[in-house]
Amino acid sequence: MAVTKIHPIKTTLKKAIDYICNGDKTDNEIYVTTHLCSRENAHKEFELTKKQFNSRTKTLAHHLIQSFVPEEVSFEEAHQVGVELCEKILEGKYEYVLATHIDKDHIHNHIIFNSIDVDEGKVYHSYYGSYMNIRNQSDKLCKEHNLSVIDQETQREINEIKRRKFVSWHDWNEDKKGSSYKSRLQFDIDRVIRQSVNWQNFLDRMDSSGYEIKFGKHIAFRKKGQQRFTRSKTIGDNYTEERIKDRILNKEKEFGNIIDIKNNEKAKSSKGYERWATKHNMTTAAGTIIAIRDKGFHSMTELESEIKRLSSRANQLRKEFRDKEFELKRIKEITKRLQTCINKKAHYDGYRKNPNDKIYMMMNRKDVEAYREAYSEVEIFIKQFPHLKKEILEGIKRGDGKSIFKKLNQHSKSLHDIQKELAKEHDKLQEKRSELDGLKANIDQYLGRKEVPKKSIRQQIKRESNKTPEVKSKSRTKDIER
Repeated sequence: MAVTKIHPIKTTLKKAIDYICNGDKTDNEIYVTTHLCSRENAHKEFELTKKQFNSRTKTLAHHLIQSFVPEEVSFEEAHQVGVELCEKILEGKYEYVLATHIDKDHIHNHIIFNSIDVDEGKVYHSYYGSYMNIRNQSDKLCKEHNLSVIDQETQREINEIKRRKFVSWHDWNEDKKGSSYKSRLQFDIDRVIRQSVNWQNFLDRMDSSGYEIKFGKHIAFRKKGQQRFTRSKTIGDNYTEERIKDRILNKEKEFGNIIDIKNNEKAKSSKGYERWATKHNMTTAAGTIIAIRDKGFHSMTELESEIKRLSSRANQLRKEFRDKEFELKRIKEITKRLQTCINKKAHYDGYRKNPNDKIYMMMNRKDVEAYREAYSEVEIFIKQFPHLKKEILEGIKRGDGKSIFKKLNQHSKSLHDIQKELAKEHDKLQEKRSELDGLKANIDQYLGRKEVPKKSIRQQIKRESNKTPEVKSKSRTKDIER
């Protein structure tokens, strides 16, 4: 569930931006994203935009807060939801600073955006209708990310479900109908993948296990007694059709997933299943340890440090990509203004030679004012990108528009090339991080921990294994395994 609030900022804009970007709250600004502005000078750039359009609005910016249920969303996903919300409600027209605060149990996003847009200087009007749009877009994104969405009408019903605090939107819907099949489906898919030699064999085995299969945009399964089909992608990224096929082909690398025995309904009702799941978890944890060791990590601290480093670098790459995108956009916008400066410079120079010549001014007023307006925007541009200042000013002085545009075209091409390299490196990092996240999730789930232990992985697993009760009866063990 995401709760949204919005209020205007009429004073101390810089303090507000500095507060939301506080390194202690954003993991040294790893979870900070800007659009059409820089982090350090956002308040100044907001002001420049207002001056550009001679805006008289007293509202400096708007401050939007989006809060999530404790332990429901990861830092990265919360930040991504915030970015997507900005894209939905601001449509790329407003400068904004987005910061995700992770220092509290309830993760929340702070979004400060300019009160006018950069295209037309149009004022953002905050009223009940605009707020409801923000709330609706936020709820929609939560559904897409499988996060809970709870309105006032259904809150009373949710409160009646005392066995859990909050559930995902999909799970709550299923729970309302009286049943949830996610855990069972997840377990059965993992089991059948280990037995299957190819995709068709997997489908046949799922059919033999009592599942009805529906094909469409996303594959879905329905167990006997289940009212609705469950799309496999809703039980995790590891259960999409594409990932299942990949896991079948790479079973030797497949470690499976740790089963949450404590919260698994089947484990609660079946001691046999509970003992099987315990054995499964031990085997999976052992395989995960080997994989972690093979990658050169000797403790969870080392693994988590690498994940954090990859996350930080990925965020940095995304920021660099967005910065280049902003520069490309501004180059495109300033081209017309530069052309105006070149075309009207002679008229403006005539005025500067004799500013008291009223007749000259009367005949050339429009051209002089057009030059002034265009040059004012050029000044803003070269303040944003000082590395282009020399070429632009010298080109205007010479009246040589051709050389300016040639330089800008060359620069734009180099920016596109840089973006390609940034995207390539980002994809590689994300792939590596996803793999490490999976290994870490298995260990964390197995140990049932939230904080990083300082002991080695093997020590942790050994300690946990000693706590596991032995199955004394051999005949009972065979029954369980069957």
